[in-house]
Amino acid sequence: MIKHKKEIEKILKVSLKTTAEGVEIESKSDDAYSEFIVKNIIEALNKGFSLESALKLRNEDYMIQTISVKSHARPSRIKTIIARLIGEKGRTKEIIAEMTGCDIAIHDYNISIIGDTEDVELAAHAVRSLIQGSPHASVYAYLERNRKFRKYKNEDLGLKEIKKK
Repeated sequence: MIKHKKEIEKILKVSLKTTAEGVEIESKSDDAYSEFIVKNIIEALNKGFSLESALKLRNEDYMIQTISVKSHARPSRIKTIIARLIGEKGRTKEIIAEMTGCDIAIHDYNISIIGDTEDVELAAHAVRSLIQGSPHASVYAYLERNRKFRKYKNEDLGLKEIKKK
């Protein structure tokens, strides 16, 4: 966080002071929402996201969600589950990110997701499915079905409104 302190202060017009308890955020405006955003950005940086990914949280439609593998699995299975989530050469994590449009970071025993609210829910469902032991192919198929559905839902069908004269 300290590495990006000046950039955060400049971009978000806040003052950050590091204390023994953590970080004090002081907004240069009366907007309490900006302090909330800065808190989320700092949280994202601490969870391993890049500054670019963390700054996406400025958009009010974006959120961060963290899933603790420890709370979903036996201690003897945690490393295996983390490996399943990362995949060979990071491919599983990358596929989930690509198919949902989210940024994903794995830090300690937590998986954190940044993205649009709907997309985060989709990615979180995929992550939880993998934690619970679902085959990768099933999770990818689920993501593909949802991607097609969302594309269809947002697609303009080319129908024009009929105007009455």
